Amino acid sequence: MLKASKLLVLPIVAAIMIAGCSQDPDQTNLIGPDLSAAYVPAAGDAVTSATLYVYVWQSSGHNVTTHQVTADWAEAAVTWNNFGGAFNGAAEGSFLADSPGWRTVNLTALVTAWSDGSYSNFGVLLKQGFQEVPRTWIYSRENATNQPYLEVCYSTAGGPVCVQYPCTGDASIAENLPNDNFGLINTMFVGWPAIGELEKQALLRFDVPPVPEVASLGDFVWYDDNENGIQDAGEVGIPGVTVHLMDCAGNILATAVTNASGYYLFSNLMPGNYNVHFVAPLGFVFSPQDQGGDDALDSDVNPANGMTICTTLEGGENDLTWDAGLYMPPPPEGCSLTIGYWKNHAGFGPQPDYLSQFLPIWLGTAGGARSIYVNTVQIAYDILTMQVYGTPTNGITKLYAQLLAAKLNIANGADGSAIAGTIAAADAFLANRYYLNWNSLSKTQKKNVLAWLTMLDNYNNGIIGPGHCDIIGDGNDE
Repeated sequence: MLKASKLLVLPIVAAIMIAGCSQDPDQTNLIGPDLSAAYVPAAGDAVTSATLYVYVWQSSGHNVTTHQVTADWAEAAVTWNNFGGAFNGAAEGSFLADSPGWRTVNLTALVTAWSDGSYSNFGVLLKQGFQEVPRTWIYSRENATNQPYLEVCYSTAGGPVCVQYPCTGDASIAENLPNDNFGLINTMFVGWPAIGELEKQALLRFDVPPVPEVASLGDFVWYDDNENGIQDAGEVGIPGVTVHLMDCAGNILATAVTNASGYYLFSNLMPGNYNVHFVAPLGFVFSPQDQGGDDALDSDVNPANGMTICTTLEGGENDLTWDAGLYMPPPPEGCSLTIGYWKNHAGFGPQPDYLSQFLPIWLGTAGGARSIYVNTVQIAYDILTMQVYGTPTNGITKLYAQLLAAKLNIANGADGSAIAGTIAAADAFLANRYYLNWNSLSKTQKKNVLAWLTMLDNYNNGIIGPGHCDIIGDGNDE
């Protein structure tokens, strides 16, 4: 938004308007390298200083003040009359024209306002105090040497950068010649030639590009309990989901991970075109896309590839409408699933519990002295993770996990005839043996345990029996 500025029009004033002067590439008066064509401010950059340089050709001994210009003008057309005193009477700064040479003025506040869009960049005006004679002469951009320029320093992500912007337009205007234009001469003048005469002003203009406002994009990944693609009351976020920010050509620009509440954010973005790629965790699938009438509450992801459509971010925009709904489908019937699948579908976390419907299950014969009665998902989960009832280096611990997964598969409709004998032999053994007995088993007993768990593992992986279910997230993590 442009801020309005107060205009002060003086009936008898002499000032110089400086409006964008261009610079001879061979001149050597600039301080440091000329970066004006090599650097374009990026979103997030900040102006740290801005200094106007003008060269006094003929001194006056008086202060020359600089002012914000508040209306547009053209170098070859501006006159005293058509300019109309369009400048802010409050001075931005001043310099003393007491001898020939370079003078500087701090214009940091004004250039910052140009860069962030608070003020339109119409340049600066130079004027001298009322009836202060003689007038001051300044080299213009048409001069072969010592042309005006503006040095702006930025704080950037890559460190400080200073850019010297040449003048792209300058002109003098004179109250005594109110319809004449003095935009193409080698010098500019400001002040009064003599007491009782009329004022001269000067205008300078510099093409300082605005700094784009940063933008942000993000929002929410949630567990869609009813699989309808809409964020309903009570549905919770999913932590730890990887989200890629992409350009619309398919390149990854940044990566985020959803927080403990399921939220993510990409900030400090340049205005431009983006889309988002969500990586579904193992076992999850995406909800239907663009359901309902509220874009802030739907799932924006194409279920086929995890991608959103391309969107355009404007400077300063904070677009928090890019969401992804995820759910876990129930296990298919009639095929086998691994211990990894059943472990990941025990209901710990946002995923649903597809396991408890098949409990209780005995590991060992019913009522056996060492049999384990699996009647809760917590016990089942502890068995399948192989970290509570021993460790994966223990053959009986591994047998527990493979036997439980096989019995869950059979309860879910898979044909268990290929392993009926193995299950019977393992149950009979486990009725009187516990995981703590592993190290005391004979060589033959250990060999039998390893043969049983291998047969059950082959069944759960579909190598024998009805075949493995072809679904996402069923890794064998034995």
